[in-house]
Amino acid sequence: MVNLTEQERIFLLMMRGWGDRERSYEEVVHLFNDTFRKRVQIRIAQNLGDRKLKTTEERQEVGQSFIENRRLSINKASQQLGMSRFSVYKNLKILKYHPYKIHLHQELNEDYFDRRVQFSEIMMERIIQDANFLPLIIFSDEASFQLNGNSDENPHWMLEKHTQHPQKINVWVGLFGDQIIGPFFINGNLD
Repeated sequence: MVNLTEQERIFLLMMRGWGDRERSYEEVVHLFNDTFRKRVQIRIAQNLGDRKLKTTEERQEVGQSFIENRRLSINKASQQLGMSRFSVYKNLKILKYHPYKIHLHQELNEDYFDRRVQFSEIMMERIIQDANFLPLIIFSDEASFQLNGNSDENPHWMLEKHTQHPQKINVWVGLFGDQIIGPFFINGNLD
């Protein structure tokens, strides 16, 4: 409607049915609904075959990247592979990959079980003989915390460090009866 007068615009609107009569949206809604359904069905039909193939290729690509680098995080994999984190996670789940953290524990030998049973029996006999024996025992534990900043990063099962003596702090706590002794923060090694 380039360079039309106000009367010409009103005339065109009246001719198109925008005058005194009420507008009927029912036909417009049906037309839009039919068009939308046809377009969606066409897109689904076009993308269905490609999507399965793409998913299989993605799955193989994700699996291969985690075989090559087991320390790879989902965020890094999504950046390297150019797909969303959810797609990487979903493919890992289908491949039956599970998140894990390596936990280092003290090695237990075969004779440790017998020694534990023997210690428990001795302690039970002493507790039965002397009712005041248990409150006189100090239960203690210590832990070492390394101050290398790993709390903000994804912990890895193997991390190369170029320092011979990493910074750490040791914490010692004891329980004596119903009292807590400590915590004591100690720099250096606990021997």
